[in-house]
Parts: sequence; C-alpha cells; structure tokens
Amino acid sequence: MSKLTLKTRPGQVLKQVPEQKLVKGNIPLRPNREKKIISLPHKLFIIGFMGSGKTHWGRIWAAKSGVTFFDLDEVIEKAFRMKIPDIFEKKGEEKFRELERYHLRKFEHKKNFLLACGGGTPCFSDNMEWMKAQGMVFYLKAKAQTILEKVMNETEERPLLKKVNPAELLFFIQKKLKEREPYYSKADFILDVQDLNEDSIAVLLHTK
Repeated sequence: MSKLTLKTRPGQVLKQVPEQKLVKGNIPLRPNREKKIISLPHKLFIIGFMGSGKTHWGRIWAAKSGVTFFDLDEVIEKAFRMKIPDIFEKKGEEKFRELERYHLRKFEHKKNFLLACGGGTPCFSDNMEWMKAQGMVFYLKAKAQTILEKVMNETEERPLLKKVNPAELLFFIQKKLKEREPYYSKADFILDVQDLNEDSIAVLLHTK
C-alpha cells in the first residue's frame, strides 16, 4: 500500500500511516521511497464553499478525534446577536468581514479544536495565511453542480444567494468557485466531498 508524504514543520513528529483517498494538492510524493505523515497539531480549520458540508463533517470529525467543534458563523452570530444574513443586509459585507477576522483571531489562544469556517473566510484579511500558521487547514472541494443541489432550497439563508436569480444560480456558483479556488487551494489538505466519511481525517489525527 502506498503512503502519503507531507511537508514537515520544526518540532513535528513523523509517523507512518496508510494513505487516505485525498487530493494531495501541492504535497509532494516521492516514488520508490518510504512515505511518512506528520503528527498534526490539534488546531484544525475546515474551509470550502457554502454547501460543501463543513459543519456537518466538522461535528463528526471533532467528536471522533476528541476535540471541540466550533462553527465560525455561529460564533459571530452569538457574539453579535444577529443572524449572518441580517448582518450582511443591515451592516454590509465589509462589517461582516471585520467581525469574521476579529473572531477568527480569537482562536489563537485556544487549543484542541476544529473550526468550520465560512465560505469566504480564507479569501479576506490574510485569514488563510493566519490559519495555516496556527494549525492545519482542510479544504472540502465540491463541484458546482453538487453545491447547487445542496443550496438551491436554502437561498434565503445564504447571504450571497439571496438576490441571485434561481436560473442564474449555477453560473453564480461556478463564478464564485473560480474566484475563490486560488485561496482554497492553499489548504494543507484537499478532500473531495464525494469521498468523505466519518474517518476521512481520522488517519491524519491518529485517532483510528
């Protein structure tokens, strides 16, 4: 069985584990040599487009790995006492991004957590670079058609979709995905949502 090789960081311990079905992104593989995987810090960030399953899978993976689960949108809503769509509508996206950055940075002093981020979180305020410096980032990659099937009945709950004509929804998703992919693709791991299960990241956390 082949193994997965990841970049190491100072002070991290290497452990050998079986390969998971992952899209490796920019992670180099060395053919014909023993492959190893790093022991991860328990600061985990889940990113991806709306409807990709960040909250759903995040709760499951956090429970299995013994870390605390947080949803960044829920954190913001609780602190600001307003739903995300209402913040967008009444305060504007710029204000929301300020709140998002502020509450994301508050996780600097937390440990042993998995945080599901908003769809746009990695694309603003150097958030992606900050998350990668803090821990590990997992990108749940989904095709536009898959996302459409998830969100087509939730447009009122999705700030970016509220004013989009239903007939143009797929085009809008494709356009936004293309804009955000350069940010998403910087993640440490890229996981295809079609292949996700409750053990998808367990091997990386050594909890299997």
